[in-house]
Amino acid sequence: MKKNVHKKYTNRLQRFGALPRSHRALLVRTVSSLTPSIELAGFDKFFDQLDVELANSGLIHIKIEKYFGDEWFCPDKTTAIAVPFWLADKKLKSIERRLVGFVEGESEDEFMRLLRHEAGHCIEHAYRLSKRQDWQEVFGDPKLHYDPDSVKTVPGHPNFVENISGGYAQTHPEEDFAETFAVWLGYKTQCWADYRERPVALRKLMFIEQLIQEIAPKKPRKLSADKICNARRMRRSLENYYRNRLSDLGQNQQSGSQLKYQSKYRLEQMAD
Repeated sequence: MKKNVHKKYTNRLQRFGALPRSHRALLVRTVSSLTPSIELAGFDKFFDQLDVELANSGLIHIKIEKYFGDEWFCPDKTTAIAVPFWLADKKLKSIERRLVGFVEGESEDEFMRLLRHEAGHCIEHAYRLSKRQDWQEVFGDPKLHYDPDSVKTVPGHPNFVENISGGYAQTHPEEDFAETFAVWLGYKTQCWADYRERPVALRKLMFIEQLIQEIAPKKPRKLSADKICNARRMRRSLENYYRNRLSDLGQNQQSGSQLKYQSKYRLEQMAD
């Protein structure tokens, strides 16, 4: 670890001591003990809204599982969406904000943007869209190595839509699809006007419009809904979780990445 990264990491670790006493008491508890059932977490209105948006788009055959994980993600080859466990409680959100600096998905608008994005991955998995030649002609080769920390993004690039901040669509063809799907799903009435001066991005939106009309009447293949990194099974302490995560964030800072956090501990946590 280079000196400047180590300094930033040390500064982040010092934030543990700055937490209120009531918050520090949570650090010794396991993540699983702090994570409620997602059905009791008060997110039903968001999940219901997503289901309505999918149904209104004709996607009536897709069933998406939602659960608490260690971050926002959709496990590969599944139709499941993980919502970060630290959104489940005010104190957990406060700890996240103090230690990391922000709470991804805290506002209702951002929560829905992220939910639609992950739903895009679910749709792609269910219908194996990235294997289609026409999909690859529009979005690119899905076999490209995925390493968002090494990709220099240009916020506002005219060839990409803006859903998640920071130009996240530029990190990989599958992320480009998920971002474009999210904009198409949530903002149909305005996206055509918003992107009329950006022909490449508009072409992607039009492609998704035509693609969904084609696949929506079809039942997708049955996929796993495995809840990888299920927070309700994570036996590590909250402090251990954050020490690992802050170390990872320090490494990402060295690469200049400003993208959303990508866990490097998923395989380890699968055993929890």
